[in-house]
Amino acid sequence: MVTVITDETHPAVVNVSYSWWRVALIGAAIGVIYWALSFLVGHFIIDPMFCRSSVNAVACSNSVELSGNIAGILVATLGLMVLVWLKVLRPLVVAVATAIILWGLAGWTAGLAWGEVVLWSVLLYGLSYVLFSWMSRYGRSIPVLIAVTATVVIARIILAV
Repeated sequence: MVTVITDETHPAVVNVSYSWWRVALIGAAIGVIYWALSFLVGHFIIDPMFCRSSVNAVACSNSVELSGNIAGILVATLGLMVLVWLKVLRPLVVAVATAIILWGLAGWTAGLAWGEVVLWSVLLYGLSYVLFSWMSRYGRSIPVLIAVTATVVIARIILAV
């Protein structure tokens, strides 16, 4: 019979190095994809479906924000898959917190030129991914979840003002 010996003094490390520039590049790429999906969903799905008749005038007036929110869900899913593939710690926390903070980004950037929208999307997604992946590096889950939740609540309060 084999005896299993566990070494409690040296816990296994999940991820030895933290590559913030890799996470920033992922966030920047997600920002570009967000802009592209927001445009495509709005132009090819939301506008043709809701803006052809005057019955759906309210939905048509919010088509930019609606398409941005749909794109936000899609890029959060895509970002989660990429973060899992790259073995980033707590990728669900990073993806969900970024999606919550940047919910409504298309409405915030409505009326800007497309270059400015891309710039803001890249900047905000990149910074959000770096911030939340940096916060998620800590070994214990409860303090990470408390810190991320506090950050998200404070950011949404600031954005609501």
